[in-house]
Amino acid sequence: MPNSVVRVLALAIVAASLLSFPAEAQGNWRRGDNGSARLRVGLFEPDGDSEYWDDSFSVFTGRPADFEDYVMAFDYLWRIGPSTGIMFTVGYYEGDTTQAYRDWVDADGYDIPHRTSLEIADLNAAWVFQLNRPGASFQPYLGVGGGFVQWGLEESGYFIDFSDDAQPVVFAHYKADGSTLQWFVMLGAEVPLGTRWSFVIDGRWRNADDELGDDFAGFGTLDLSGNEYSAGFATRF
Repeated sequence: MPNSVVRVLALAIVAASLLSFPAEAQGNWRRGDNGSARLRVGLFEPDGDSEYWDDSFSVFTGRPADFEDYVMAFDYLWRIGPSTGIMFTVGYYEGDTTQAYRDWVDADGYDIPHRTSLEIADLNAAWVFQLNRPGASFQPYLGVGGGFVQWGLEESGYFIDFSDDAQPVVFAHYKADGSTLQWFVMLGAEVPLGTRWSFVIDGRWRNADDELGDDFAGFGTLDLSGNEYSAGFATRF
């Protein structure tokens, strides 16, 4: 089980044990509701398990955890049954870090740095199952879904030109973008804060990859998978 999901479960259990609400505080699975809207903020960390990442971290400093950064997401939950629904999600993530050659420095003995950034925007739909009775004061859920991913990768800074026998350090900017499909699993919980609002904890593991092109053509696949964990608020309607 991904570490992010473990953290989500732990937070959900703690929240449920600390908060107690009356029966009318039924959150976003209340009988008669059509659905809810949710805004979440959290963190996403790429797995970094592909040809591009392997080659990058073998030549340059860094690790996948360096790309952990904020993710923002908006969910629309359409309730289609007492304990089931379809959740539509729009999300955005951008992470970056500074890298340098592991085995080379410049003529003055300084690192040769560049900035690497990864941007991901996605649109998803998931089948969601509530794991407790409708109207309960603690409402865990799980789901599975898939969607469309738009991504962008950039490296900008100083590099060694190995095509020149003198191996000069030059400034360069490399960029690639693309789109692909993904699938994911999710596990979370809602804790009602009243008859309309709920506090939401959400953990997801996303799986996606794509073949690199543009300035990175020939660099293999780019792994876009990773762990996402977030929290936010939901309102029912």
